Amino acid sequence: MKPLKRPVRRGLLVAHVAVSVSRLGLTVGLPALGTPWGLARHRWVWTTFWLTLITTGLSIFSLRPGIDAAAADGAVDINLVIAPSVATGAYLFITAISILKPWGLTPRGRRLRFSASSAKSVDARSPRQTA
Repeated sequence: MKPLKRPVRRGLLVAHVAVSVSRLGLTVGLPALGTPWGLARHRWVWTTFWLTLITTGLSIFSLRPGIDAAAADGAVDINLVIAPSVATGAYLFITAISILKPWGLTPRGRRLRFSASSAKSVDARSPRQTA
């Protein structure tokens, strides 16, 4: 495979970091800002949130020091292959459940959906027009 030219490689690096930081910022920011759809209504949202935090923390505090130590020693270790593979697998799993959205609503989400549908049905029976 032919190596990428420097401008292309640098552009891909910027895109990679921007997407990674955006995902992390979105994940961390959602609990503080909230959304009209609600953060805690779906199990997949909670799962991706916690898995992202756990995987990021483990990558920073566990994986990185091991890579630095192996590079300083010049040693080849199977953990240098296994740990990044596990982290990559976790991020791919997080991406997959973000797209597929399995597992349904949380109890809070079911309660909010029920109360919203009850309010709509009451409005539909009311003779007055609502905004």
